[in-house]
Amino acid sequence: MERGGATLFSQLRLHLEWTEQSRRRKLKAEAGLTSDQKMSDLEEEEDGAESGVSGCLSMKSDRSKEQPLTFSNEPGPSDTKERKRSDVSEEEQPSRFRTRSGLQTANQSSSDPMNVGRQKHKIRLKETFEHVTEGAQTGSRTLLNRIYTVLYIIDGQSEEVNTQHEMRQLETASKKKILQDSPIKCCDLFKASPDQQKHIRVVLTSAVAGVGKTFSVQKFCLDWAEGLENQDISLVIPLSFRELNLIKDEQYSLLELLRVFHPTLQEVPAEQLAGSKVLFIFDGLDESRLYLDFNNNESVSDVTQKSSVKVLLTNLIQGKLLPSALVWITSRPAAANQIPPACVDRVTEVRGFTDDQKEEYFRKRVSDDLSSRIISHIKTSRSLHIMCLIPVFCWITATVLDHMLTTDQRGELPKTLTDMYSHFLLVQTKRKKHKYAEGHETSPQELTEADREVPLKLGRLAFEQLEKGNIMFYQEDLERCGLDVTEALVYSGVCTQIFKRESVIFQKTVYCFVHLSVQEFLAAVYLFHCYTNRITQVLEDFLGEDYISSTLDVFLKRVMNKSLESENGHLDLFVRFLHGLSLESNQRLLGGLLGQTDNSPEIIQRAINNLKEMNSDGISPDRSINIFHCLTEMNDHSVHQEIQEFLKSENRSDNRLSDIHCSALSYMLQMSEEVLDELDLDKYNPSREGRRRLIPAVRNCRKARLSSCLLYDTDFEAVASALKSNPSHLRELDLSGYLLDSGVEHLCAGLQSPNCRLETLRLVCCGLSEINCADLVSALKSNPSHMRELNLSNNNLQDSGMKLLCGFLESPHCRLETLRLLGCDLSETDCEVMASVLKSNPSHLRGLDLSGNDLLDSGVERLCAGLQNPNCRLETLRLEHCSLSATSCVSLALTLKSNPSHFRELDLRYNKLQDSDVKLLCDLVESPNCRLETLRWE
Repeated sequence: MERGGATLFSQLRLHLEWTEQSRRRKLKAEAGLTSDQKMSDLEEEEDGAESGVSGCLSMKSDRSKEQPLTFSNEPGPSDTKERKRSDVSEEEQPSRFRTRSGLQTANQSSSDPMNVGRQKHKIRLKETFEHVTEGAQTGSRTLLNRIYTVLYIIDGQSEEVNTQHEMRQLETASKKKILQDSPIKCCDLFKASPDQQKHIRVVLTSAVAGVGKTFSVQKFCLDWAEGLENQDISLVIPLSFRELNLIKDEQYSLLELLRVFHPTLQEVPAEQLAGSKVLFIFDGLDESRLYLDFNNNESVSDVTQKSSVKVLLTNLIQGKLLPSALVWITSRPAAANQIPPACVDRVTEVRGFTDDQKEEYFRKRVSDDLSSRIISHIKTSRSLHIMCLIPVFCWITATVLDHMLTTDQRGELPKTLTDMYSHFLLVQTKRKKHKYAEGHETSPQELTEADREVPLKLGRLAFEQLEKGNIMFYQEDLERCGLDVTEALVYSGVCTQIFKRESVIFQKTVYCFVHLSVQEFLAAVYLFHCYTNRITQVLEDFLGEDYISSTLDVFLKRVMNKSLESENGHLDLFVRFLHGLSLESNQRLLGGLLGQTDNSPEIIQRAINNLKEMNSDGISPDRSINIFHCLTEMNDHSVHQEIQEFLKSENRSDNRLSDIHCSALSYMLQMSEEVLDELDLDKYNPSREGRRRLIPAVRNCRKARLSSCLLYDTDFEAVASALKSNPSHLRELDLSGYLLDSGVEHLCAGLQSPNCRLETLRLVCCGLSEINCADLVSALKSNPSHMRELNLSNNNLQDSGMKLLCGFLESPHCRLETLRLLGCDLSETDCEVMASVLKSNPSHLRGLDLSGNDLLDSGVERLCAGLQNPNCRLETLRLEHCSLSATSCVSLALTLKSNPSHFRELDLRYNKLQDSDVKLLCDLVESPNCRLETLRWE
């Protein structure tokens, strides 16, 4: 009864709104547009979203979370096809689809069950995907063929689990140049590149929230359904993890599962499905609540065999079930590692807008004059410019700035993220009030007490779900926060219904905010409200039972510490918003929402000082950078200015950079367009903690001297990230000093990356064990062609470590030219192993330092066996402090006579040799047949 009542209410509301839309359009046609009417027109675009009814297929919808004007710079035949189609109105579109053989209607298809099912399925997919929505505006329908995001191939597999906040990932992406990667069209995902021999069966596409993963899926499905691309594929079957979650405890065969989600496939028989080329698209792995166990799951090979959904998926991905089937999986980066790299043949990512696409978007969205002003403004703020990589943020920015620049609203344009989202919430509230005629606005530029009820309920929803790590929620979650569906959808630009299906198992409606950043902002608004209104229970639950009422600066410090404790940084942007909301300007803007608190200049300055003095011992240096971002949200730019002065000063040794300066400098160096030639921590005179905070800058430098640093696991993660990044700029790395086993593991993971281009590695006095040596050699063997110099001095390698190392040196792909092994406790046995390296063909080694090892004369004699070999190209040999006598000098002299053409330098110092001992060698220096140029022995 309640369900029927709700449906009747929705239908009635739809009818009333449709009538109201018609009336407005008629009035506009008669009277033209004023500035106020323009506002009404913008509101009208959102009517469909507020109706609470969705006709979408149950795909996880980045489309509901992103602005659709996504432009492609790809050439190709689809461009002209799309232009032609976009010129046809929705009513004029024919109810038929294109195939390679021409236009064909459904009743013209073959009577074969597979063909019948395929044609019905194509019609259904075309109806579902040919139109998409703008932002959260479900009622504003746009042809999908006008919009799609470019995909860029990533060479090799996913290199690391990216658990940083996605804002940091956007900052990294903003620096990547398009030309560094190869763009491909969606339709070419399963087509191997000319230099790739391997058949592509499984593709993994990752991207941060809101940049176009699901749009790409929709574009692929639509092109196939219209007969334009990939017609060698018999069936394209899109499935979303959001829906699969709802049946995670049920038992299905694969055939039954397909028929439940896609009823048009009811007539496809099992034997034809098994013999056909089928593509399964699993959208939104990051939202999966299925535990995908690829090691200990049962085996399923028959499409009619029943099992759990998670078992069906793992068998399908591994190729045990329908081995000929193609699989495409989309995910946010942090969840992509759920799929073993061995199962994936191609990794792609969807990048956000390029700078040109940002500008093109604003020019299409607003008038030329306004677009130029908007583009100029966002370029003045790095945080705004970076966020505009996300299409939905471009929509938010356009909404806010278009409103501010075309109405009588006065005031400074938003410069920080908090400013932008505060104005966005204000605009949404104004639209709601204007549409539903809620009386005269007494304060057009501020939110009043009367405006606060629904946004605060949304804020509570956002806060509670953010704490749990949820980005989607259900009707009971709304009801627990006092929200009904109608209230949530009135704020259609903030929270939107994603999908609703008639099938029994899909009775649950799923909701989410238009973008994760909107959820984080509203969560911050709600917590700030709880602070100003002393809602103690919420504050104690979040900050701990020991929390007591405090001044604003103390409260902000507690929340900052709480955010730094998060392993994945899921509170980073939330805490930035919270600091931004403390400013008088934003409190005035959202006054009725936030409540009253003491934010006097003295309190704000104390909050700023707290950030500058924040202790982050044991916290990832990457996470510490967020402290600097919080200062930016508070409009405090003193740290940035002080760093500029420090860098310009000639007497840096007189000044010590504080820890917050080091965090800010690290961020500035990482975001610089120019690659730093050398990162030498001693140049900045930092504290021990300051040295750690500078380490992330290693990602944007060619040489990094990080010796004598007490490094934690999180520091080595940053170093490994620098080696894995695409492109990796690092060519020289010095990590000398004590190295923990976990540090070696992280380092080896970076060295193994195909992106690693490191040429020089110094690990002096690192306490390397035999296990460490084995791991290091294994990593060097996996990617040996770039390493030119290796310094492992003062590590107790012993015989076992030396054998492992020489195994690497004898590898045919090894290009090592200089090896330094001072004080490594080597023996005469190790000299024999090294001699075999010098005999290898080809031998690239040019410099060898074995000083400080008790080699004795017998060891040098064995080494000379390798030096005499014609394959040996050694030019420099250092044997200081090796307990040598005249016997060694004789052996070396004979060696130089037999292979004289390459040796340039020989160092025998600190061996207590007499003039008579080295006479033969000295004579050789004078010989025209010997190339020896430098002999040191005193």
